[in-house]
Amino acid sequence: MTVLVGTLMLVAEASKLQAASIHIPNASFELPQTNFVDANIDFWQKSPKPSWYDESGGYYWDQLTGVFLNVAPPDPDHIDNCDGNQAVWLFAVPEVELFQDLTTTFELGKSYHLTVGIFGGGGNMKGDVPIQIGLYYRDAENKKVSVATTTFTYDTDIGYVKHLNDVQLDIAPVTVSNPWARKNIGVQMVSTLADYGRAGGYWVLDNVRLTKSRPGPDFTGDFFVDMEDFVVMAGEWLSCTDTTADLTGDGCVTMEDLKILLESWLESTPDFTGDSFVDMEDFVVMAQEWLSCTEVTTDMTGDGCVTMEDLAILLESWLESM
Repeated sequence: MTVLVGTLMLVAEASKLQAASIHIPNASFELPQTNFVDANIDFWQKSPKPSWYDESGGYYWDQLTGVFLNVAPPDPDHIDNCDGNQAVWLFAVPEVELFQDLTTTFELGKSYHLTVGIFGGGGNMKGDVPIQIGLYYRDAENKKVSVATTTFTYDTDIGYVKHLNDVQLDIAPVTVSNPWARKNIGVQMVSTLADYGRAGGYWVLDNVRLTKSRPGPDFTGDFFVDMEDFVVMAGEWLSCTDTTADLTGDGCVTMEDLKILLESWLESTPDFTGDSFVDMEDFVVMAQEWLSCTEVTTDMTGDGCVTMEDLAILLESWLESM
């Protein structure tokens, strides 16, 4: 069972490609190329030096983040899952930040999923030091405004392990009422340490990924798109107030939403946890019932058993909102 679940997890990881990827220039920090370290990072911007930061000690603000070459094994500093040849360091000092304004915009009806590989502990980092990843947009005054963030905290019990952890952030489908709708997407990683007395050490970041997906029409939550879902949509037809059947994010239920519903007509939907999203939590539910034919909840084909055919249906909806 352990080997089987491990195999399924690799398949599920590969299936993330089914969500539409959004291009992030220099997402794996391969530029500029370096044989050791370089404080420059192509395409990414750094936060300006705050007034309180003192450079008289020789530690310049611009040097608190930069790219470095991942050494080859068996060197003990080798990062075993580095994407490409380089990664970036970011010191655990308040307000140290990397950010990038993309040319892609937040599309109506699309949900967004940000993933960044991260580990901490370098340079004797203290415990419970936080780092935050997030998405933002710019307002009329060109100021960054946060859309959503999530925080990853260093645990000293884990220690300085050179292995990147995927930190993930998901945001719900964009609606016409969201101020970031149709605005350019911004990506940021920032040290949110508030106490300068606990500053020190550094984070390693790599492989920034951003995907988007479209919501699905299982309004009743029964894992199946049928007449019951059509009735929900019909009850809100042409309504633009407090709708649940708006699939495009424009705030109204129209023919465009009906087209999306019909594309999934009589199809099963594998949102087993009921959180309106198909992800690793749903995969875990299926894995626990793998090859079982008794009182299963993840049988998508109706044959009474949980098999590869059911897994294939789950992967078709991977990282999609339901």
